[in-house]
Amino acid sequence: MKKILLSALILSFVTLGFSQKNESFPKEKVNVAVEAPMQAPLTGAEIIQMPVNPNVATPLASKDELIAGSTKYDLQSNSLLGNRVWLYDDGTVGANWTMGLGDDTGFPGRGTGYNYFDGASWGPEPTERLENDRCGWPSYAAWGENGEISISHLAGQSAAFAEGGLLIQTRVEKGVGDWTQTWLMGPADMGGTDVTWPRVMTSGVNHNHIHIILAAAAAYADQDQPLLYIRSSDGGATWTDWEILEEINSDYYLGFSADDYTFAESRGDVIAFNISSGWHDWIVMKSMDNGENWEKIIIWEHPYPMYDGTNPEVTDTVWAPDGSSDIAIDENGNIHAVCGLTRVIHSDNYYYYPWTDGIAYWNETMPPFTAPDQWDALNAWSNLIEDENLIGWVVEGDLMEELHSYREQGMSNMPNVSTDNGQVVVTWSAVTPGFDNGTLNFRHIWTRRSYDNGNPNTWGDFMDMDADIAHWLHECIYPVMAGSFDDLDRAIFIYNADDTPGTALDGDHDYQDNTEFAVSYIPVGIENNKTLTDAHVSQNYPNPFNGTSVVNVTLQERSILSLEVSNLIGQVVYTADKGVVNSGMHSFTIDASNLGSGVYFYTVKAGESSVTKKMIVE
Repeated sequence: MKKILLSALILSFVTLGFSQKNESFPKEKVNVAVEAPMQAPLTGAEIIQMPVNPNVATPLASKDELIAGSTKYDLQSNSLLGNRVWLYDDGTVGANWTMGLGDDTGFPGRGTGYNYFDGASWGPEPTERLENDRCGWPSYAAWGENGEISISHLAGQSAAFAEGGLLIQTRVEKGVGDWTQTWLMGPADMGGTDVTWPRVMTSGVNHNHIHIILAAAAAYADQDQPLLYIRSSDGGATWTDWEILEEINSDYYLGFSADDYTFAESRGDVIAFNISSGWHDWIVMKSMDNGENWEKIIIWEHPYPMYDGTNPEVTDTVWAPDGSSDIAIDENGNIHAVCGLTRVIHSDNYYYYPWTDGIAYWNETMPPFTAPDQWDALNAWSNLIEDENLIGWVVEGDLMEELHSYREQGMSNMPNVSTDNGQVVVTWSAVTPGFDNGTLNFRHIWTRRSYDNGNPNTWGDFMDMDADIAHWLHECIYPVMAGSFDDLDRAIFIYNADDTPGTALDGDHDYQDNTEFAVSYIPVGIENNKTLTDAHVSQNYPNPFNGTSVVNVTLQERSILSLEVSNLIGQVVYTADKGVVNSGMHSFTIDASNLGSGVYFYTVKAGESSVTKKMIVE
């Protein structure tokens, strides 16, 4: 049995329930197209001039989260998020990320930031990379009977390995001991170089099968940036030849870009990886036998599958995955997939529509995304069905006039999906009303959970993981989840937070500290103690407010439940009594229409226990 993960980490998050798609953002913005060059992927080999006055450091995490590490090098992916978190059966967790610290030009010490949760706490924040040489874009998995593996690319960034290649770090006991570093070159007839942006996954008994996919940074076998695959069946002692899987070769696609792909966490001998972008099909490659044989599944067929960004044709406006997507494999071997939505067009130049919104969901029991007009196949407002294949969007509220877009990704983006015990959890980063720096809204990490395998109308409330005061002025992005849940059915993820929308690597702002937060997502109605505590009662949302505000309470057992609001001199000015209620989540709506501006306190009582928190009426 797994130990209870992150036992000291009890999230007091705000649960927001919405039954209708949000259309609160300015309608005139929806059809605003932004002209932009096709984004060139970064390998990290660029010489980067650090600014003279970087922004102030990110504050420490609140008591409801734990910090795994930090970085100033803030571009964690060109597109899809990598495989970077693993929850082990004993409740321990390993995680990695691209880490660059200090203010030196070009981040000479850049490499893999790694940390390990031993069942009680994370280790000290890393101050040095995992590798001996400068590298980037790490990926992480279990390896061997009780070990771990991390891979990253060199791409000509090291004098010791000027020809490029992959660095592989392994150790036989996770969390302890020395790492062994080995080097893996690319295809020999490609010179062994230009293998970049890797993903790793392990499968089979004792995770002895190793699988690597990556986009070559040069043409190979009639493809520009082909997706290459290599595997080992003996823990990395020997490898097959690099290959391009048959149904994604030059007969089907011109090639793929950096980070268009990611693995699902394996289930026994079943492995799969996901490929998507705004300019080719959204597909899954799935193997039931540790990579010996592969099946291609087209989730959404692009109307221009051979679109050439270097010599582009004129296109219609296309609804498409926005370049951020993810997949998971459930215990029955079925695929679950999510993506953010965008619209793109090429006429006289390349354009995208940054105010596009929506998180699309699909699993193998559902038909592919189709519509009478293929160009509208992923139209979140017209063709997708809420709480069936459209499960995420920006919640209601006023937004700032300007919007920061991460490349051509939409307002809700960077989704991750995890599935276990008949449940599905999706996380994503979304523009969040009510939280801004005076110019731009911040993004928060949001989650939803289906308690019935992602079936229609089984999706629970939206949950803002960053509604607490510690994150009011944070841009929260790049969530990466473990592929399974702990013994309390909690999903585990890490994410980045800093003080400014955008990334320094894309030139959006100066370099600043990014914190890698580690979070366990506690589902409604599940907790390992039956006493009403601070963690069972949410902070009212919104806060401050001048109309109504919501407080959510999670009960472990049947109780008499009530709420009362008092002013600063202790007078009770508002009450709500729900009587006897069952275990689970219950919501109070506080009406402040008869309250004057000022500070108040609300007290939630459940049986003989109570919790008091402060709120502000404007």
